[in-house]
Amino acid sequence: MNEKKPLIIYHRGRHGKGIRIKENTIEAFERAVKEGAKMIEFDVWDDLRIIHDPDPDVPAPTLQSAMDAIHARAAVNIEIKNPSELRFVLDVIDDALTMGCWTAPQIVVSSFHHETAVCAKKVFPEITVGVVNDGVLLPAYIDLLAKEGINNLHLEWANVYMDIADDHAMREAVRANDMHIWVWTVNTKKVFDVVTEYGAEAVFTDKPQLFR
Repeated sequence: MNEKKPLIIYHRGRHGKGIRIKENTIEAFERAVKEGAKMIEFDVWDDLRIIHDPDPDVPAPTLQSAMDAIHARAAVNIEIKNPSELRFVLDVIDDALTMGCWTAPQIVVSSFHHETAVCAKKVFPEITVGVVNDGVLLPAYIDLLAKEGINNLHLEWANVYMDIADDHAMREAVRANDMHIWVWTVNTKKVFDVVTEYGAEAVFTDKPQLFR
């Protein structure tokens, strides 16, 4: 049983109809900071634009503007959606660490493109790097990720249910490699309770108000 409450990560900032704030906006990030968010997650697509889907016609802030707005008052999880943006993302991180107010423990990089995550870890071994996955991974692949220095496995919540039915084979492989499980996107208390019991150390949510 996981007796420690998972870290609550504000998925795309603090947004929603009730507060009339759009996701992945500077206002959403500032609102998350105001509410005391420990970590804020957002996606980076082309031209370092923070947006969930790669639509050049939709106004979107840049990674640099988001980092400036958050100003190290909360940690960030930067999910790189476009592998070609990796070197530019790493340039922003380098500037944040060397010339800004950020520290390495405040910056997490993740990606569905696992090679991108591995490359990020090689450049910045001091930061936490996670691979994002929607599926149940074989233990041998988890072993490979660990050898490449990957710290976290970021799972879709339904994958947790699948692994529970499979006697926790994936979870045990993660633990054997001293890696960590973070779960997305947890928006109900029922799912939160299941993934907490499973051992999730952090959850991404659109509804942090449910778990504060």
